[in-house]
Amino acid sequence: MHLTPIALIRQCSALFVGLALAASVAAQTYPSKPVSMIVAFPPGGGSDVLGRAVGKGMADVFGQPVIIENVVGVGGSLGVLKASNAQPDGYTLLAGSPLELIYTPLGVAAAKNKPEDMRLAALVGHTPIAIAVRKDLPVNTLEEFVAYAKKAEKPLSFGSTGIGSLYHLMAEKALQTAGARGLHAPYNGMAPYLKDLMGGVLDFAVVPLVGPVMGAIEGGQIKALALAASQPLARMPKLPLASATKGFEDYQFSIWIGIQASVKTPDAQVSAVHKAAYTALGNPDVRKIVEAAGSTVAEPMTLAQLDAFYKREAVKAVAIAKSIKLEPQ
Repeated sequence: MHLTPIALIRQCSALFVGLALAASVAAQTYPSKPVSMIVAFPPGGGSDVLGRAVGKGMADVFGQPVIIENVVGVGGSLGVLKASNAQPDGYTLLAGSPLELIYTPLGVAAAKNKPEDMRLAALVGHTPIAIAVRKDLPVNTLEEFVAYAKKAEKPLSFGSTGIGSLYHLMAEKALQTAGARGLHAPYNGMAPYLKDLMGGVLDFAVVPLVGPVMGAIEGGQIKALALAASQPLARMPKLPLASATKGFEDYQFSIWIGIQASVKTPDAQVSAVHKAAYTALGNPDVRKIVEAAGSTVAEPMTLAQLDAFYKREAVKAVAIAKSIKLEPQ
């Protein structure tokens, strides 16, 4: 059948109207089935605990189950890839952190995900991070550490959870700022390098202020010198901010946990996830779980603010990686 130009335009217009109407109806009914939330690390970790807590609160808002799925491997990259490659309809989310979203692709050649594959729909919480040293290193402040590191006869040894990890790049940034040399020892996880820091095998490390680390600091097994944050920590009010030391004014990092969706997900679904997540975080029971895990509940942000925050985090990480000529391994 041959259509006249006018008839063709009318048919196309009707098609577009139909598609727009279908998309509108889909957005209004979202979610109409269970939502999957991927966690890129094993059960029991920070992303898992916070993801499950917020997921339960979101399920109450949605009126649909939010099912947690642990997809582990390649430093978290496999979980991110599964979330980013899923149908971008809001039914596959990620409870993710900068560790797998931003830092793993910088240091792990096998990681095929990119930060821009995902979009941040809500921030759940922040875990504070500190610079710590072995208990017998003759320094008690960040300023003293800088002076000691500059004069040290051999490079100061430090551990991290792997090449290109947040802890690795933060330690390199601290040494760079101090104008000092370091010797990096990558470990398979935080527990072994914390053990070596406590045992005096390592000179210093960047550590998350959670459970065992807090215990080691409070027990005098390691010394915390400075907090890489913009606000003091309530549990350790005497721990100074790194930003108070000359040269470290912008030394601010945290392990945040957020709810992400594929960047291709329609705005309507992302908005629904955004609203549900922050509604869940308004629940005192959910907040208690987040705080008990050692995190500070994040202040709500608009989607535009979240987009800008996520972009800044990625740009900062890439800048540090380039400054130390990091090559994925």
